[in-house]
Amino acid sequence: MLLGFIIATCLITIVPGPSILLLLVVSIRQGTIAGLKYTLGVLAADSMLLTISLLGLGAVLQSSVMAFNIIKWAGVVYLIYLGIKQLRAPAQITIKADQKVLHPFTQGFAITALNPKAIGFLVAFFPQFINHRGDVMAQLLVLVPLFMGLVFLIFAICALLAGYSRLLFENRAGQISIKYGAAAGLIGSALAAAFVQKA
Repeated sequence: MLLGFIIATCLITIVPGPSILLLLVVSIRQGTIAGLKYTLGVLAADSMLLTISLLGLGAVLQSSVMAFNIIKWAGVVYLIYLGIKQLRAPAQITIKADQKVLHPFTQGFAITALNPKAIGFLVAFFPQFINHRGDVMAQLLVLVPLFMGLVFLIFAICALLAGYSRLLFENRAGQISIKYGAAAGLIGSALAAAFVQKA
């Protein structure tokens, strides 16, 4: 069961989505260190959502149409905001010292915490790998740190690879492709999130 948990966590984490997309953009534009700060923001939001879920509040939020819609539309607005920022940003990869940029940690935290499906996913995911006849708390003390560690490892590898790939995007065509590709991906994710319905 533990091996299944590891495989499932890895597969779910590497599936392309707004979190991974923004991680790549942050790492390419600002470097690997910024990507790691972004990753810590994602982990902080995951920790918060896990705590909410394990306290039983996740099920309450899942059952509330109003709470679900508030989280959903906040996430949609934030993704559109990020997409527009990409469109308005200069195409160059390097961020100038006087250029105002939202802190990577804040970006990682916000894009994860405002994901309308995150709490529902965590509420549904962990019980699949818990033996309810055994010591549930002891199992969670293994699974939760393992989950967080795997997410950090995968995001850190992506940040490292994206940070080193900056050289590939130093030409004008590469910079423009990053700018418009990221904007299209973020706004597309926002439109997809807008059609998500409460289960």
